[in-house]
Amino acid sequence: MPDPPAPTGRGAEPATALRRTESTLTAVDVEGGLPRAADVPSKPSEAPPLDIEHLLVQDDPRLWSTARKNGILATIAFCAAGGTVTASIYFPALDSLQAQLHASDSLLALSVSLFILGQGCFPVLWSAISEIKGRRVCYIAAITIYIIATTVCSRASNIGLFIVMRVLQALGSGAVLALGSGTLADIYDAHERGTRLGIFYAIPLVGPALGPLIGGGLTSAGGESGWRLAFYFLIGYGVICLGTMIWLPETFRKERSLAWRLAMQRARAHAKAELLKARGDLPTEAKGNDRPARTTTFLAPTPSQLERSDAPPQPAFSTLNRVKSALSLRSGEDNVKIHLRDVNPFAATGQVLRRKENFIAISFSGLLFASQYCITFTASRTFAAAPYNYDALRVGLVLLCFGAGNFIGSVLGGRYSDYVFNGLKAKNGGKGEPEMRIKSTRLFLLPGPLLLIGYAWAIEKGAPVAAPLVILFFLGLSIIWIYSSLLAYVVDSNPGQSSSAVACNSLFRGVLACIASQAAEPIIDHIHNGWFYTGFGVILLAGEVGILLVGARGRKWREAAQAKEEAKKAELAEKEKEALAA
Repeated sequence: MPDPPAPTGRGAEPATALRRTESTLTAVDVEGGLPRAADVPSKPSEAPPLDIEHLLVQDDPRLWSTARKNGILATIAFCAAGGTVTASIYFPALDSLQAQLHASDSLLALSVSLFILGQGCFPVLWSAISEIKGRRVCYIAAITIYIIATTVCSRASNIGLFIVMRVLQALGSGAVLALGSGTLADIYDAHERGTRLGIFYAIPLVGPALGPLIGGGLTSAGGESGWRLAFYFLIGYGVICLGTMIWLPETFRKERSLAWRLAMQRARAHAKAELLKARGDLPTEAKGNDRPARTTTFLAPTPSQLERSDAPPQPAFSTLNRVKSALSLRSGEDNVKIHLRDVNPFAATGQVLRRKENFIAISFSGLLFASQYCITFTASRTFAAAPYNYDALRVGLVLLCFGAGNFIGSVLGGRYSDYVFNGLKAKNGGKGEPEMRIKSTRLFLLPGPLLLIGYAWAIEKGAPVAAPLVILFFLGLSIIWIYSSLLAYVVDSNPGQSSSAVACNSLFRGVLACIASQAAEPIIDHIHNGWFYTGFGVILLAGEVGILLVGARGRKWREAAQAKEEAKKAELAEKEKEALAA
């Protein structure tokens, strides 16, 4: 019978989990995530690998009831949809908004592209904070910012204020989209994660199609001020989201977060530096003029002495106050507190992107999203022009076909990803590898780009509307089928830093979508839809070669990168030990 470890949770005392190997009993510091130096076996090969995904934690979210976990999934999916609806809801009212705010074409396009760029970039910040402070506080703060920005947007009287508030909207709305995957990684294990990620993204992915449809109806009802009605709608949506997030339980457990461990290391290093600095600043006292000076060193009191009311009075040195505020130690360095200064939002991002398999998968994922966003962004103008001549509401209905394909592709693609993963895992003796997810993308790797090229020439030649509608449905299905499997791969291949990995994915997605939206219309004006989307299809085909390469060699790349990182950590630990000894 295994020894029961003492579980730990947020705010709990540091604990030690006992893990048995065949020949040794190793004490593993659960709080710090690394074996204590005295307990590490002499041979590195004897040390059991750290399975950060399954460290014991208090109130393990993966052991919660199915109903509770499904409630969390439904909540974050509903809230995440607001971000995608916000991006496109005012597209049908661009003309009236431009007239009322006296905006140029370039500034109007800037309000669109900066929003999608912000939605991609800001999750890097939210991810870093969530890995220290938890998911729930980030959700509540982000939605509050979103509501405030949307309210100001609805009453804006000039395009400058409108653009600034759109950036703040992106700051608020991008958090749930990015952190939602981290929340799902908190509560679901790898064998079921693909299905849940597919369901999670299915709802927001309908947003780009629902946005113009809702916006078209509100524009028709509100006339020249229809765009303001669209933002009033978003205010109400945001208030409902905030209400649902208040009851959401915290799913983050610091023991399973690599980002938390890195922040803790930085906090401990900062605390040690403060202690050494404070001790070096303590004064010396020379007594007697007729004999050599005697040095009296005042050592910093221990934290227990500082806390006792009967402790002898200590010199009121500001340096000692600094020691007390910098360190809250009861045993060594176990109780150092992490502050926001210890959070480096770019450290985890750089660590993720340094791996070849991550960079290729995330880059291609960004290209997929950029192609989808381009279709949504340009469809308003494409179908409003001859030979279709559709109004805003009918354009929304056209895009609803695309959104329906997205929805079905996300749900079915996620389930198929789990089906392939679990089947290959069973054949591999019960051992799963993230690269098994890549095999589930093969079904639509070739049809996806071909459907994009087919859509391009259907609208270029003015084919009957049934043709582009059917193509849009299957194109939406194929793009998101691949996207959902890639997202599950990115989460699985980065244990302990799933939020950071998804934030990187959002960053690439936002940057590439911003570039595509800015370049699309000028390029289409010169070479038209046919050649523009043909070129995009060729780019996707080239990217798919990289995805197949990840499926074939990703495991070797990943293991080599992990070995290199472990060697670097060991080297840094040795240097720190030598420095302390000196």
